[in-house]
Amino acid sequence: MSIFDINFKNLELNLKQCSSDWFASQCHGLICARLSVLGPNSLELCLSQIFEHSIKQSQGFNQSQEEIRSLFNATWAKLDARQSDFDLLLPVDESPIKEQTIALSQWCDGFLHGVVTGKNPKELKSLFSKEPISTIIKDMVELTRATASSSDDDDEELVYFIEIREYLRTCTQLVYEELTDFRDSINKIKSN
Repeated sequence: MSIFDINFKNLELNLKQCSSDWFASQCHGLICARLSVLGPNSLELCLSQIFEHSIKQSQGFNQSQEEIRSLFNATWAKLDARQSDFDLLLPVDESPIKEQTIALSQWCDGFLHGVVTGKNPKELKSLFSKEPISTIIKDMVELTRATASSSDDDDEELVYFIEIREYLRTCTQLVYEELTDFRDSINKIKSN
């Protein structure tokens, strides 16, 4: 169950209707990475990336933009307050494990886009090459290739999925925490 006031399937549909290249979970991964690196000033950057190839006058464009803004604000509030109920935006728990695994893979892809795109100064690249962030990034690269069998009643796959989701949830909070000083220094420079 998602902690966000966003209906995963509605966001997926709205993104598709406006021809965005992004999936709902992928958007959330991007948001988490951008918040970790740049903080709340990264909203417009996220929107421009998610809706770069969208049809602005299409059905779903305004709705999906509002949903992304809401998701961004809720995610920032959870990460910044270090709240333990932070979670990833994925399909509901009752969804087939294959669907959840694909979304988890897309979430990792979005997060990786968020950390590697844009102008990354040497200081940030240095932080990405150090533990624990370097290991987390390597793990996410591997998880972009995650798959599940076609059997939806495999309890073992469900257990693995829950463990991986919890790992990524914790890693996201850790990356956010590890980049606090960098994020604060970037925001201090922008405010001067």
